[in-house]
Amino acid sequence: MTWFTATLGPKGQITLPKKVRMTIGALEKGDTVGFMVDEKSESVRLAKMEVRPTEAYTEEELQKLLKIAHQKNGKLFASAEGFLRHLDSL
Repeated sequence: MTWFTATLGPKGQITLPKKVRMTIGALEKGDTVGFMVDEKSESVRLAKMEVRPTEAYTEEELQKLLKIAHQKNGKLFASAEGFLRHLDSL
């Protein structure tokens, strides 16, 4: 494991170090990065996310997603792609 640092700006913003952007595949302007906060361990994980419009899912699929989001000890995914494949399989 390698640690990287970034300085917090006046508006609470940071620039992700290039190595971090390369690792998660967020290399272009407009790429979306998701943050998963684990309050128990006081840690944060981040990954490149693919944002899909809600119209891409039916009401039933959105309800399933909400149910998953509120589960304790839910499924963890190694990548955003794995998460999206799981969503598509619902």
